[in-house]
Amino acid sequence: MMESQYALYTLEELWRRIQDDDNRAFDELYARTWKDLYIQTYSKLKIEDLAKDIVQDVFIDIWNKRSIRELQNVKAYLMQAVKFKVLDEFRKARHEFVEIDKFVEEIKASDLADTRVTDNEFFDALHDWIDTLPRKRKEIFHLKYEEGLSNKEISMRLNISQKTVQNQVLNSSSELHRLLRRALFIYLLFQIVFYL
Repeated sequence: MMESQYALYTLEELWRRIQDDDNRAFDELYARTWKDLYIQTYSKLKIEDLAKDIVQDVFIDIWNKRSIRELQNVKAYLMQAVKFKVLDEFRKARHEFVEIDKFVEEIKASDLADTRVTDNEFFDALHDWIDTLPRKRKEIFHLKYEEGLSNKEISMRLNISQKTVQNQVLNSSSELHRLLRRALFIYLLFQIVFYL
């Protein structure tokens, strides 16, 4: 069969061939769907390499489980699979921000009449969060934001690739920004209430 004939199959027909261990059908499925999956993933994460890795993981998983998985709508399944992978990434990153989140919850639960949230307490919570980071990420975070080094300088000092530095910085800072927006909103709200 000519390879070009695979372009005539629907995704569901390709899937049935994949279940029969057809590598060409798998390549065709990948060629037709990877870009949409990547766009969907990148739009959520904004990290190119991570988005590519997630899409690749989805295709590895679908190939490995081809004999046990029944799919009625292949495109919908693939889109759902990358969404779940993105959620997993957020969950993995989430545990590193426990201290800031605890801080936010403590502010919410505090008694307005007796509690004063000070600058020092806020920054203590921030430093507590930094302490929860994995060793390498904490080191990169320190060099980037406390010493002001560029990604290139950090990669040279730690003998790692600039891409690794960039990914570590993006992973940390994007989640930190999100949590800090929550924390700062509540912090400033309390400051206004306390000092009016």
